[in-house]
Amino acid sequence: MKNKPIFILLGIVLVNALSAHAQSMSMQMPGMPKSQYLLMMDTMMNKMADVPEPVSVESDFNRQMIAHHEGAVDMARYEIGHGKDFSMIQLAKSILAEQLVEIQQMDLWLKQSSGKKIIPAGYKRDMPLTMSEMMNAMPADSNLSDPDRAFAMVMIPHHRAAIAMARVMLNYSDDQQTIRFSKQLISDEEIEIEQMSAFLK
Repeated sequence: MKNKPIFILLGIVLVNALSAHAQSMSMQMPGMPKSQYLLMMDTMMNKMADVPEPVSVESDFNRQMIAHHEGAVDMARYEIGHGKDFSMIQLAKSILAEQLVEIQQMDLWLKQSSGKKIIPAGYKRDMPLTMSEMMNAMPADSNLSDPDRAFAMVMIPHHRAAIAMARVMLNYSDDQQTIRFSKQLISDEEIEIEQMSAFLK
């Protein structure tokens, strides 16, 4: 018990050291994004980067699109909780419901898939381009202070990337289920892009 004050003193020193380190780190990284939407995009990109080596273009597409949809789900939930505009909140609810169902569909297809197929070189080139184009089209963090406008501004390039991914699949997949799904995704997300574009105007 005689050593208790020493332990307390050491604890205070440690807490102060950790606090100073945290403050130092925050000052060293002034360029870190403040927008929750951009932070969620970073999380999504990390998930997509962690997708395992594909056994087929269909399995790769499903895994990549699941991670991509999970990013949209996170952003939709944030908009529902923090947005003010009725039309954007309703659109976020629609995106949330739609993409949760599609995630379940793709997860089921992954469980049902079997067999390794040759991955065309063109696919390995074209699919990653969809993500680099998306990130290049992302708005600056300084333009994302309003949650409703930020949701639309980030979700538009996000949706365009999903459409680009689906179009890549139409070029490389002969699986009818995947083709139908890709065509429907393109149709649905083009409509949502129109809604968000109209809101921003």
